[in-house]
Amino acid sequence: MNPKVSVVVPVYNLEFYIERCLSSLEKQTLDNVEVLVVNDGGTDDSQLIIDDYVARRPDIFKSFIKPNGGHGAACNYGIERATGEYIAIVDGDDFLDSDSLEFMYNKARETGADLLIGNLLYCYTGSTAPFKPLPFEGERELNRDDRDQLYKNWATPCGRLYHRSIFADPDVRLLAGVIFADANFVPKSYLVAKKIYYVDKELYNYDITRPTQSMKQTDKRILNIVPVLEDMLAFYKKKGEFENNRTQLMWYVARHCAAWIGKVQTLQGYSRIKALQEILGVVDKHFNGDWIKSGIIKESFNRRVQTKISIARMFRYYPIVWFWELVPRVHSVDRGIEKLLGLPLRAYQFSKRRLRKLASA
Repeated sequence: MNPKVSVVVPVYNLEFYIERCLSSLEKQTLDNVEVLVVNDGGTDDSQLIIDDYVARRPDIFKSFIKPNGGHGAACNYGIERATGEYIAIVDGDDFLDSDSLEFMYNKARETGADLLIGNLLYCYTGSTAPFKPLPFEGERELNRDDRDQLYKNWATPCGRLYHRSIFADPDVRLLAGVIFADANFVPKSYLVAKKIYYVDKELYNYDITRPTQSMKQTDKRILNIVPVLEDMLAFYKKKGEFENNRTQLMWYVARHCAAWIGKVQTLQGYSRIKALQEILGVVDKHFNGDWIKSGIIKESFNRRVQTKISIARMFRYYPIVWFWELVPRVHSVDRGIEKLLGLPLRAYQFSKRRLRKLASA
């Protein structure tokens, strides 16, 4: 009998975290689960821990080692080898509560959902905070208006359960060879899912304390967001669904492109103006000026950000870089003026000290 749920666990150099992840999967209360652990060419001792779980529980754990190809490639590798009725993705540095898979599986079967979405629990050092992908209380099947809300949020394939039919289309995969592959895949799943069901419950523990969790902002790989979004939009066009979902996609792409401006500010080893033009060029190319006129940026960020981007866009985004370059110079001038204005005070204080010495002599 095929497993009820296949859990795909992508791993790359997670020796200090993978034990917690695999332990949480071993303790699941749902029976008949398979866990496919995909080591994406890591160089640390993660595989020793993985091998121990495979040796102890071969009925649950399967191990695969592949050349490094990135998070998306590792997920795809596992998805294509999964045999379960449903598929879940659990990153190797995250973990599940013991009843998570049982709850998700039973709820998906009960509702007939081919995509079940829950909340995440962000795990900080010493504290936690829930993250809701939808602003709803309780649970419900998503209608068209509800689905539109998904495009206004940040993307993650985690804390979700996918019926294997979602992946019957070979185009429904994470883009390989890039970071931010999640942002590429998630909108694809929204399009092909026939029935999406949301539960207002934390189903996934998302650890954001790992030092390498957030890539250094100086890294040129931040530009990976360009092929990530381009490939996703090409998917919608290939399926003939771009125009039917144009507004939703405009929200999704505009929010991501605008959010990436801050990442470009500290970019090193690559032209910052060129980076801005490449990233914002995605939303410009596919949605012309509609994304500016729509008020998406004002609603997602604030009116000031909307105004700044609108003005900068008229000059091919050069003003943003000019401002970044001007700020340090202004601060330098401010410090010089402060020193200059402080000269009389320092002279007065010096004179005062001299007079006290003379008076006491």
